[in-house]
Amino acid sequence: MNLSLTRPQQTLLALNILIVVIFGWFYGQALNYEFLAYVVSIGLITGFLFGTLHLTRFSNGILFGVTLWALLHMLGGSVQTADGVLYAWQIYPFFNGGSEFYVLKFDQVVHAYLYGVVAVMFLHLLREVVGIKTHVWLTAFIAIFAAAGFATLNEIIEFAAVVVLPETGVGGYYNTMLDIIFNLLGAVVGVLLFFAMKVKN
Repeated sequence: MNLSLTRPQQTLLALNILIVVIFGWFYGQALNYEFLAYVVSIGLITGFLFGTLHLTRFSNGILFGVTLWALLHMLGGSVQTADGVLYAWQIYPFFNGGSEFYVLKFDQVVHAYLYGVVAVMFLHLLREVVGIKTHVWLTAFIAIFAAAGFATLNEIIEFAAVVVLPETGVGGYYNTMLDIIFNLLGAVVGVLLFFAMKVKN
């Protein structure tokens, strides 16, 4: 593991470690095993992400994007709202089909945001590491569906939590399908914003 990090990278790493320590303690005290598992996942992601920077060369913007997601994810299971925890917060009733079939919730926004960031990460790897600067539409397509495919790991972790733990806040079929839809939408928006910013610059 190469830990030769710049000052901004060190700051972002410290923030990620702080998130893991603080929320690990919080969810440990609350005996919330579902989110303790998520804390462990964030810890592993942090180690892998910062330990491979000499290979991936992710920008500080991408690192900040992942750090912000980690914070939002942890807050989602701890901050209380009128709808329950923050993840259950019903932001605006664009569609209300009853029960879990509701758009727009905080959970859906976080899913879209995360996989927008992940799509940009894949796009960065294709362009800056692999070196494919041409074939814009092809690399965009690959990045979008790589992110959407990567998102299945999130759904598998949630499924595992439902199978293993006696009680979770994961939700059922509607929740899973809406997660998948927002994962894909977020990936598309992330790639479009990436190229829009490239054109602007």
